[in-house]
Amino acid sequence: MTKVLIITNKQDLTSDFIIKELKNRKIEFYRFNSEELNITCSVTLNITDDKFILFDKISKKSYNLKLFTSVYFRRPEIPTFDSSSLNTGEIQFIKNEIAYTLEGIYKVLRNAYWISPIFSIREAENKIFQLEIAKSIGFKIPDSIVTNSFYDSVDFYNKMNGECIIKPIRSGLIEDNNNPKVIFTNALTMRPSSKEQVEFSPNFFQRNIAKRYDIRVIVVGNTTFATLIHSQNNAETKIDWRRGEYPLKHTKTELPDSIKKKCISMLKELKLRFGAIDLILNKKHEYIFLEINPNGQWAWIEKQTGHRISKEIVNLLENENF
Repeated sequence: MTKVLIITNKQDLTSDFIIKELKNRKIEFYRFNSEELNITCSVTLNITDDKFILFDKISKKSYNLKLFTSVYFRRPEIPTFDSSSLNTGEIQFIKNEIAYTLEGIYKVLRNAYWISPIFSIREAENKIFQLEIAKSIGFKIPDSIVTNSFYDSVDFYNKMNGECIIKPIRSGLIEDNNNPKVIFTNALTMRPSSKEQVEFSPNFFQRNIAKRYDIRVIVVGNTTFATLIHSQNNAETKIDWRRGEYPLKHTKTELPDSIKKKCISMLKELKLRFGAIDLILNKKHEYIFLEINPNGQWAWIEKQTGHRISKEIVNLLENENF
């Protein structure tokens, strides 16, 4: 009998879509909002007696971790706590204790069916690794270089005839309680000129490709859901479709079978069961791989296009067939 554990946070709207589908099918589940671990939820991992229990203080229900058959891993967060009387080292110590307890929970759940296995997600997040894998399975990729060599960056810019973008190697989010920021993909408007700036940290340069559309491909097991994002309709979103202030038009599209197979192969190579792949359809009608978010958001795609992504995810959680 299927019993699903959803590991996420209170603000995660994407998990709401999964919960709605689970309820429709009358599948037993528990939503574990990890930031509530020290508030409305507690955990007891009794290794001696082989009892691994999550307790919900609101519903007064206990959940044996070993009885969950499937795990939907989304966006867990570390709980906050009153740190006013603690020094920096003590704060970090408590954060580590919480983080490693969560890691222990994941290990306890290791025999369940995961979407996706957490350690596969972490490995797959590296964009350098992604591009290597994509190239090896036959995707076209942009000319790319990661470097903190000033001379190599200038050489790359010249080879691209100035048609270059620069993007974050990991995530563009700069977390700050007072002034959080997001670094988007940007076109280089001039040749790199500051040796000190380039050599300060690695930089991710790629050829700037003229687009017809951006394409977001949600891959769930052996099923693909492709959406055209009309990014070229707005000057702000031509380089990075996430940048605009106004919603972009999204339309369903059908990928060529060869591209579908590559998307599914990408998941298998990365040992994932879900992935959000970003492609470009260029002016020559070629599909160019940009990156894969191994745990990306998809709820807005389902809402705008009607793609039944949540249904397919629950199919996997229920049937464990990929």
